[in-house]
Amino acid sequence: MILLIDNYDSFSYNLVQMAGSIRPDIKVIRNDAMTVEEMKQRNKQKRILLLTAMLMFAFAFFRFNTIDAQAASKYTIYVNRKTNLVNVTDSRTGKLVKAMYCSTGKNYRTISGTYNTTAKYKWRALIHGVYGQYSTRIHGPYLFHSVPYYSVNKSKVSTKEYNKLGVQASAGCIRLAVTDAKWIYDNCRIGTKVVIGESRTLKKPARPKVKVSTKRKAWWDPTDPDTRNPYRPKLTLKKKGKRTIAYGSTFEIKDVLKVSSPYASASALLETLSVKGSVNTKKAGTYKVSCTITDPYTAVSVTKNFKFKVGKKPVNTTTEVKVPEKDSTQIKTQK
Repeated sequence: MILLIDNYDSFSYNLVQMAGSIRPDIKVIRNDAMTVEEMKQRNKQKRILLLTAMLMFAFAFFRFNTIDAQAASKYTIYVNRKTNLVNVTDSRTGKLVKAMYCSTGKNYRTISGTYNTTAKYKWRALIHGVYGQYSTRIHGPYLFHSVPYYSVNKSKVSTKEYNKLGVQASAGCIRLAVTDAKWIYDNCRIGTKVVIGESRTLKKPARPKVKVSTKRKAWWDPTDPDTRNPYRPKLTLKKKGKRTIAYGSTFEIKDVLKVSSPYASASALLETLSVKGSVNTKKAGTYKVSCTITDPYTAVSVTKNFKFKVGKKPVNTTTEVKVPEKDSTQIKTQK
């Protein structure tokens, strides 16, 4: 275990972040909270590694800030410290890929500027004895990570802090809902460009901000995709009936789907509908279509494959009767 004495200065935060990447078992105490004799008695069997921690910090600082400038990524991450929004764009086209709510540092403690990510951690020890899930290092001690957990346990996220997503709340890192922290962890490789500031206007996510009950001090993040998550909804996505689509008729896939969720209305679910494949009602046959809906509150998705049959073009059995035209020839009477 590392015992670190906090002299009420931000450098202690840096030490915890860097040393924790090598040895997460860290105890932090204020410099006026315990005497030297009390420390000796409490830590008879434990080594106090302050000097080692400082050396590790120096090594880690050098290592984490010497990234290859050629480490390209297909994504660029933008963070607005004022609006507490994150947008991920396609680096080549600039097109928005994903929008997220976040919590940046209180009183603008989060750094500003342009950086490249340097490391990833599935679980990460943070300052004040808490942990972050799906952490990605931006620069020095600054990370993207989940809302803090009281222990390395998915049911121990701080409910109070979770409800602060969308406003400044952290000590400097950028907090995200688990689904968003995991998306960056899974899709943005080391070297991804991160731009932090206030000048760029960022878009809000389509998913609404979710408030959780604070009756419990700690519980699950509603967006955690873990199958054990009690918030995880059972989504219904199925086809209404098995009727054949009339040839040449107007067809909307939304009109033939039945959807439901314990948290969202059917209309809200259908707004998230994404479809792969299409149905041509002017060509008889069977069409395969993949449909996906996403619960807007928990970000849980379900995908189903359906077959739609378009009937044959109806045969016209009506015989047209031609009406003879009147003879327009005028007969002249001979005198």
